[in-house]
Amino acid sequence: MEPGAHRYCFRGDWLPFSVTGIVSDLSPKAREQIERTKDGPDGWAIRGSSIHGILEQHLLGVANGGLQGVIYDDRWSQWAEPLLDYWLFRDCTVLAVETALCDPGKRVGGSFDFLVRTAEGQTILGDLKTVTTAAALKSRKPATAQLGAYASMMCWWWPTVTIDRCATLVAAPGECELKVEETAKCMAAWQEAWERHDAEERLRGF
Repeated sequence: MEPGAHRYCFRGDWLPFSVTGIVSDLSPKAREQIERTKDGPDGWAIRGSSIHGILEQHLLGVANGGLQGVIYDDRWSQWAEPLLDYWLFRDCTVLAVETALCDPGKRVGGSFDFLVRTAEGQTILGDLKTVTTAAALKSRKPATAQLGAYASMMCWWWPTVTIDRCATLVAAPGECELKVEETAKCMAAWQEAWERHDAEERLRGF
C-alpha cells in the first residue's frame, strides 16, 4: 500500500482499483461536501488518520503482551478515551492491525483496521469510522460491502481463519457504537458492488 493514498501494489504492479473506490455510492453533492470538509486543522482527514493511529498504537500494545501507553494530542481525547476503553478490546486477542490485502484476479486492494478475537471467543473483522457528533454516530451506515471485501480476501489468503462477524466501529466524541453484521451478508454486498463496478468498467472499455 502507498502511504497516504488508497493505492495498492501486488508483486511490483500497481492495482487499478481500491475497495473504498468500488463501494462508494456518494452523490456528486455529497462528494463535494466531503471534499469541502476534508482538509485543514479541523478537517475530517486529520481527525480520521489521528484516531486510526491511536487505535493502532493501542492494539499493537495489546498484541505485544500488554497495554502500553498511547500518546496522543489532547484535542483527540473525546474520541480516544471511549475508544481505548471500549469493551470489544478488553481481554481480546489481537490477530491483525491495519492489514493490507488484495484480490489479484479482480485487481483490487484494500486494508482493514483490526481483526480481534474477543474474550468470549468471537473473531471480529472491523473497520473504524469517526464522526463529529452523537447524531452522526447513530445515522452512520455500517461499512457492509467494504467489510465484505476484506472478509472475501481473508478467505483467499487465510482460509483457516474463520470470521464470525464483521463490524463497523463508529467513534464519536464521548462514545462509540459497534454495528455488527453477518459475514455472509457483507460478502454478498461486496460481490454485488463488484459486479456493478465491473459492468461499468466494461461499458467504458477498461
